[in-house]
Amino acid sequence: MENGKNAIISAWSKDGIEKFAKFLVENGYNIYSTSGTLKYLKEKGIDCLDASNLAKIPEMFNGRLKTLSSYLLGGILALDRNDPDLSRYNMVPIDLIMVSLYDFIDSMMSKNKEYEEMIELIDIGGVTLLRAAAKNYTRVIVVPGNDYMEFVMDRMKNGELSLEDRKYLASETFHLTSYYDYAISSYFGESTNYFNLAGKYFIKLRYGENPHQKARTYNLFKPFFSVVKEGKELSYNNILDAWTAWELVNRLDSNSCVVIKHNYPCGAATGDNSLEMAFMSDEVSAYGGILACNRPLKKDDWHILKDRYIEVVIAPDYENELLNAMEKKKNLRVLRGHYDYYNVPDVKIAGNIILEQEWNVKKELNFKIETGNPPAKILNDLIFGWELIKTLKSNAVAIVKDLHLKSSGAGQPNRIDSVRIALEKAKSLGRIDDDSLLISDGFFPFVDNLELIREFGIKNVAAPLGSIRDNEILKYASDKGLNFISVGERAFKH
Repeated sequence: MENGKNAIISAWSKDGIEKFAKFLVENGYNIYSTSGTLKYLKEKGIDCLDASNLAKIPEMFNGRLKTLSSYLLGGILALDRNDPDLSRYNMVPIDLIMVSLYDFIDSMMSKNKEYEEMIELIDIGGVTLLRAAAKNYTRVIVVPGNDYMEFVMDRMKNGELSLEDRKYLASETFHLTSYYDYAISSYFGESTNYFNLAGKYFIKLRYGENPHQKARTYNLFKPFFSVVKEGKELSYNNILDAWTAWELVNRLDSNSCVVIKHNYPCGAATGDNSLEMAFMSDEVSAYGGILACNRPLKKDDWHILKDRYIEVVIAPDYENELLNAMEKKKNLRVLRGHYDYYNVPDVKIAGNIILEQEWNVKKELNFKIETGNPPAKILNDLIFGWELIKTLKSNAVAIVKDLHLKSSGAGQPNRIDSVRIALEKAKSLGRIDDDSLLISDGFFPFVDNLELIREFGIKNVAAPLGSIRDNEILKYASDKGLNFISVGERAFKH
């Protein structure tokens, strides 16, 4: 076995390595392996040697130290097989490295191991072997995990790969180790000096925001959904809207449903009839939208869904009878939502600057009745509506009643235009009465907003304070009989 090329196989996952090892042997490679892989391959009848023969040290510290040796790493990093340092120090040249890393990422996602166990799953030697081989890709073939073995077997000719294929594998290796290190650093906690973000390819997209823009998806450990029924391929916009819908509906109380269109909540309701009521917020805008519910959907919900056109539905679960009925909608995508999603950062990219902030999660809302005496149920509507307003683009205004979104206005550069849009829409639908509540995501800069609100017949208003004209605003509300509730935070969204 001492003639020919030399390969090291060190695999946490044993999937496919028997076939790969046999292929390498057939292509003139000697196989060296670490303890668990060595035992596995020998049991499969494959002739291989202990990698400790290359390292010239035994495995120690209960397996913590296996391959970290200048003798072994020298055999990988030597630019030339005939480098005199190899013979001078009795090093064996290595021509191929195949490593599948310890299962740190899956264990972190499943949360099924204690802290001490997770520490032992931090792969040191495997990452070192991969990075060394990738650095020296012009001579050494690097195989960064089981997923790449087929690629090597398909491309290898007479024991060799093209330089282009070697460089591709090296690039994949550095991306993999970056992803792996990101997982570890995330597990340990945030840094005040460094920001890292890495993902793994998730699903194919038809295109980006527009058909002429290419797009790809990557998940940060565990995606917020899995596909139950595919229909057409998901689009970039579908995923953005599905995320907005799922994140919002899970900030609402149980038995809630929302409809999102162009990343905008056009329907929302909480209660026994929340599914139908969410559509009734704005039937026109809901056409072609994304539906999210925080309760399982059942076969009895089909009569509400069957005649409505929606692109995506996301919920925690579905009855089989409903899934069978949904097959009639050939293009509908059905997603199962997952809950553990706030363990990744809330980021935006501004040119070459990364902006990170805390998630605007649901928490106890501080508010104060400043003027009047609003009906008690208005306070429940405020809590419901405040979560909605956090998802609307500033300047944002929502009109709610009985845990139901009645109208909204958002995305305007001045607040009074958003107020007017919400009021005119609510009036056209006959949705303004004494129990309606208008909520603003920021303070009213001038009294003209309240004048317009009063003109349309709204008596209950909630907004943050903070204007230099707060006293004028509150005096107007008191003089004109408006029930004004101040909210202890604002909810801008850009």
